[in-house]
Amino acid sequence: MYDEPERTRETPEAVVAVNCGATSNCNQVDCWKRVWIALSASLCTLLIATSCGRNGPFEPVSGDEEERIRTTMNGRSFRQFDPSKDASPRKGVILDFTRGINLWAQYARDGHAVNEWEVGANDYRIEKAGNGSEFRISFVRPNSAQSFPDKCANCIQTSGVSISIRDVFDSGKISFKVNDPDGNLPLPFPVFKSWTKFSEDEYFD
Repeated sequence: MYDEPERTRETPEAVVAVNCGATSNCNQVDCWKRVWIALSASLCTLLIATSCGRNGPFEPVSGDEEERIRTTMNGRSFRQFDPSKDASPRKGVILDFTRGINLWAQYARDGHAVNEWEVGANDYRIEKAGNGSEFRISFVRPNSAQSFPDKCANCIQTSGVSISIRDVFDSGKISFKVNDPDGNLPLPFPVFKSWTKFSEDEYFD
């Protein structure tokens, strides 16, 4: 005779406890899944919002608003120098609305131009931010030219280059920003990526 090994029997209470533990683990997994889904959704929303700009997606302005903006800007010229007009080195920028739109930029040292170029067009397209805080002007069939360090025509890529304007109807507050998302503008630019108040009709040498 030998002793039969002791057998353990799972009581109903034990089975319930094991099932409860498994269920708890499942609930925890489901909880983490929900958290990750929520985080992913938030990240996607943030990326979409960022791609559209902090001010919302841009859309074409109405005909009346476009006419008002064109009338307001026509024949005006705005200039800015960084850090100042007489500094060496310096960046100089002119936004001119005399004939269509023209963006002229120069980088100078010791009174001599080192880099100089311009992008212009006879016409432009106007869009407005979704929240109405800024207008964006895009060149229509732009031409480009570079004078320094080498002279060439239509040698600057202009895709994505545009001008943003805030407070367009207030001469005391109007400010500009040059947009160059693809990094096409020649070194040492891009120029004035942040909002900058340009002086109107300042003497330029």
